[in-house]
Amino acid sequence: MRTDLTLLHQFVLSQLTSMGLDRTRLIQESGVPEWTLAGGGVHVPSETFWRLWETGARMLDDPDVALRVASRYQLRTTGLYDYLFTSAPTLGAGLATCGPYVSAVTTNHNFDLVDDDRGPTLRLDMVDGADATRDHTQLWGLAAVLTRARRVVDAPLDPVRVTVRRNAPRRLDAYKDVFGDATIEFGADTDAMTFRPSDLALPLTTADPVLAAVLQPLADALPPPPPLISAWPERVAVAAAAALDEGDASLERVARRLTTSPRTLQRRLAEAGTTWRRELDRARSARLGAAQATGPLSRGKQAQLLGYADESSMRRAALRWAVANSTHRRPSSTE
Repeated sequence: MRTDLTLLHQFVLSQLTSMGLDRTRLIQESGVPEWTLAGGGVHVPSETFWRLWETGARMLDDPDVALRVASRYQLRTTGLYDYLFTSAPTLGAGLATCGPYVSAVTTNHNFDLVDDDRGPTLRLDMVDGADATRDHTQLWGLAAVLTRARRVVDAPLDPVRVTVRRNAPRRLDAYKDVFGDATIEFGADTDAMTFRPSDLALPLTTADPVLAAVLQPLADALPPPPPLISAWPERVAVAAAAALDEGDASLERVARRLTTSPRTLQRRLAEAGTTWRRELDRARSARLGAAQATGPLSRGKQAQLLGYADESSMRRAALRWAVANSTHRRPSSTE
């Protein structure tokens, strides 16, 4: 089960309440246990954070509520996670803490600071979640990190480029307010911010090497970030099974269910050491095994059940499965 620290819920609740929403109703509709909303926070199912955003957006009739809340981000909101960032010497060093220590606040997201062809880029991935759930939480994650960074550098800071997976909204005001002059690309394959190389050298006004040294043992004791590589085959298995139920297990349909592009889906699977065809074969094999548990099926029935055009296609698939089962096994999160 993926979880989020209720320090996140506490902050978002405080901001939504200040916007005029009823705190009790927000808590009830998001499903977060009220006893978890005091003190240093505890981890609760990530679904409660999704619901909090969905409830807030619906009650305010504001699809950009995550951007507005994130623009109010306050230092020390997430405790250790913020202190690791703010005690770093430079912006680059601070952003580099986002990925390794993200499990301090969530096991449902992964940050990755990479140097791609456009420049240093901070990418944000969600393990579980889709559609509006993903859109709100991803926007919150990017904008909160940017707001936090702006509070500890003594210079203007706008990313040069922002990519988001969600479709373009009717108005861009909230995006411009948060991301400034950045070029914003909607319908992208990833949620990410690209900075100027010179930005990463900006010193943090809160740099504290003594505090950083004290925090390091605590940071080292944190669990590792969520295993995105092993998570993707698991997500594809669930989506492919649902697509088979609907009668269309094409790459395009499964990618759509996972709110990503076919190209990105294939790349993620390649990173996990597998392929789309292999994962679809596994999903079909599992479906067939479940069906045969209730009795034998003819090749024709098998083909129909698994979406094959004819019995010969089904026969070739069965041979592939036999070979695959003898030579491959799905990577686990411990590998």
